Amino acid sequence: MKKVTFYINSDGERQEVRLDNELSVGRTGQASLALPDSGLSRVNSTFFRDGESVFVVDENSTNGTFVNGEQVFGSPRKLQDGDRITVGSNTQISVEIIDDKPVSATPTIRPEPTKPPTKTKSKTAKKGKGAPTEKQIPLIPVIAGIATVFIIFFAVVALLIAGIFNGNSNKNATPTASMSSEIIPKRVIDPLGGEDPDDVDDLIAAWEAEDVPTDAKDLEAVKSTSTDAESKELNVSVEFWQQMKDLAMQARSAPTGERPPGLAPTNQLCCGVPKQTAKLEQMVRDGYTQPLDFADLADKRMHGDLIELPLATKYYFVDVGGNANDSEFTQFNWATRSTPLPKDSAEYQTLQKLASNFSGQKYDLNNPNDRKQMKKRLLRMFNKRAKPILEELAMAYQQKFGRPLRVTSLTRSMEYQISLNANNANSFKVSGEGSRPPHTSGCAFDLARKHMTTEEQNFMINKLSEMEDQGKLDALIEYHANSCFHIFIYPDGLPPGVKSASSVKSATPTPTKSATPAKVKK
Repeated sequence: MKKVTFYINSDGERQEVRLDNELSVGRTGQASLALPDSGLSRVNSTFFRDGESVFVVDENSTNGTFVNGEQVFGSPRKLQDGDRITVGSNTQISVEIIDDKPVSATPTIRPEPTKPPTKTKSKTAKKGKGAPTEKQIPLIPVIAGIATVFIIFFAVVALLIAGIFNGNSNKNATPTASMSSEIIPKRVIDPLGGEDPDDVDDLIAAWEAEDVPTDAKDLEAVKSTSTDAESKELNVSVEFWQQMKDLAMQARSAPTGERPPGLAPTNQLCCGVPKQTAKLEQMVRDGYTQPLDFADLADKRMHGDLIELPLATKYYFVDVGGNANDSEFTQFNWATRSTPLPKDSAEYQTLQKLASNFSGQKYDLNNPNDRKQMKKRLLRMFNKRAKPILEELAMAYQQKFGRPLRVTSLTRSMEYQISLNANNANSFKVSGEGSRPPHTSGCAFDLARKHMTTEEQNFMINKLSEMEDQGKLDALIEYHANSCFHIFIYPDGLPPGVKSASSVKSATPTPTKSATPAKVKK
C-alpha cells in the first residue's frame, strides 16, 4: 500500500502528517487537524484515500482550496506525488506519495485446483457388458438448473422495481456510504464550509464577494445642475474614470498578486472581525435598519444617511455596480424574497422622488438605461464618516506611488448582496434575517490589491495598521477570489468599547516626523 505524507507549513509551524484513511484540516477542533491560520474555515478541506488513490475536497470554505494554483470546486480532486495545496491565508501543504512495504501481507485466496476424475471400471464392464456408446444427460439436474436461472432472473427484476419505488418515496433519506470501488466516492459537503450560521463572525467572513468589474460602455457621466459642493464634485466624465482606471491598473515592473514575494506580516489585518461584529450589533441596537433593496438605498440617500462618491478623483476610482442591470425595480423581504414593486407603493414613490432630482439630474423609471444608471449610483454610496478615511488612505498612496486606488465595494442592499453571493463559490446562501453583511451597514469598503506590487501592498498594510492603532478603522486582508483590503469604519467615530473621543485620543500614539511606516503588530 502506498505511503501518503503531508508536509504542512502553517503560520510558521511545520509538521509532518501521514494519511491513513481521512484527514480534515481547519482552524478549529471541528477538523481532525486544527491549524494556526485564521484564514481557514472551521472545517476547510478534507483529504481521503480510495484504495491507492488520494483525493482532496473543499468543504465550501471561505478562502478556498487550491491545488498547484488551481481552485478545487465541487467534486474531489485527485492528488499526485509532488502536488502543492494552498488553503487559508498562509498554509502550504506538500504531498508525498511513495510505494511502501505492506504492514501485513494478506493471503490470496485461490480456488483449489480441480482434480482430474479417477477412471474406474463400471460394474457393467466387469460383467462384460461393456461401456455405453452414448452419454446420457441426466434430466432432473437440467430441470433444476433451468428453474434456478428463472428464479434468479425474477428476483433481480423484483429488486430493481422495489428500488425504483423506494427511491421515489424516500428522496430525503440519508445516502449510504459509497463503495471503495467507485472512482470518486460520493461525499456530503457542508454548505457552510464548517461555518456556524449562528456565529456572526462566520457570517460576515462568508458574505465577502467581489462585484463584477465595471465596463466604461455601461457608465454615464453624472450631469448635476445643483450648485452645492457635493453635487458639483459628482460631475465626472467617463473618459476621466477610464484614465484613472488605466493608470491604477497599468503593468508593473515588479511581481504582483495576492501573495507577492516579501509580503509583510499581516497579523494585525486578520483573525476574525470582533470589532466589526460588536459595532454592527451596536448599530442594530441603536435603530439602524439594513437596506433590503434599491428603494431602501434611495431612502437613505435622500435622508443623508449615505453619501455618493464621484466616479473618480485623482486619488481613487470607483469600480462597483457591475452586476447592476436595467430590469424593473423590485422589492425584497425575507418571506417572499424579490418580487415586482407596485407603482402605487411607498417604495416606488421613494424611487420616483429621487429620480426626479438625483443631485440635480433627472431619470425616467420607465427607461431601462436610466434604471441601470440609478442603480449604479445608489451602489456608489457609503457612510459620510468613511469618506475622509478613504481619502486619507488614497492620498497617502497616490503621493507615494502616483496612482489612484481601486475601490471595489461600497454599500449594498441585501438583495444585491444575495445576487453576488449566488455566483460566489466561496460564500453560502442567505440563511435569514440574522445575516449582517458588513457592506449593508454603509460602513465598509474594499480596495483591490492583486494589481499591486509587494512594495505597494506593504505600504498599505502599514498604513492600515497605523490607522487601526489610532482607532479610525478595522481592516482585514482578504485572499483568493476577493483579494482586497477590507476596511470598516465606525459610524460614530468610536471603536467598540470606547465611550468618548477623548479616550481615543489618549490611546492614539503621537505621530512622529519619521518617514518609517508603523510596524505591523505580531
